[in-house]
Amino acid sequence: MTETIPRERAATAAEPAGTARLVLCPQCWQRPGRPCTITGPAGDHLARYMLAEKSGLLRRQALAEVIGRLEVIASHVIVRDGAR
Repeated sequence: MTETIPRERAATAAEPAGTARLVLCPQCWQRPGRPCTITGPAGDHLARYMLAEKSGLLRRQALAEVIGRLEVIASHVIVRDGAR
């Protein structure tokens, strides 16, 4: 089970990619600290961002900003460093 972090310590939209990498990716099982992508620009599955938000590591507003930049919204979609 994932420990919940107090909301005042949760990350803001400034660094959502680094925050998402604090959790194990539930889509591809990539370990914490490493991006889901092996080649090309660093990126992570949207599922990882959603788990980070559910765990209290990422603020809901930061997740909404990441999702707002995507064309397709599905857990398997790769978000390239916060969809920048």
